[in-house]
Amino acid sequence: MDRSVSSFDGALEPLRAGMAQIVAAHAYGVALDEIRARSRGESRTALARQVAMYLAHVVFSMTITEVAHGFGRCRATVYHAIQHVEALRDDPELNRRLGWLEATLRGAVGQQP
Repeated sequence: MDRSVSSFDGALEPLRAGMAQIVAAHAYGVALDEIRARSRGESRTALARQVAMYLAHVVFSMTITEVAHGFGRCRATVYHAIQHVEALRDDPELNRRLGWLEATLRGAVGQQP
């Protein structure tokens, strides 16, 4: 059976989203189940989820629609998360943390910086 690249990429959405969730959960000290929960959760959990969405978008070049699908959220929520994390990058500590998380994910999948 011949599979197109786009259908193969679509099959990777949950895997990529999951990898971003695992890295963010570890970095923020929250349970993976909390990040994957339907409810918003505590502020630390919500931030970890937003960071995971941002990482999936930036590191894996997932579209907002793909991230929404991978996280079980609506596009507006993902868009807000990405914009929120971008705004937080003005904080040098958070910017360093995000840079480290991006490098960690890229290294895990063998991507060049």
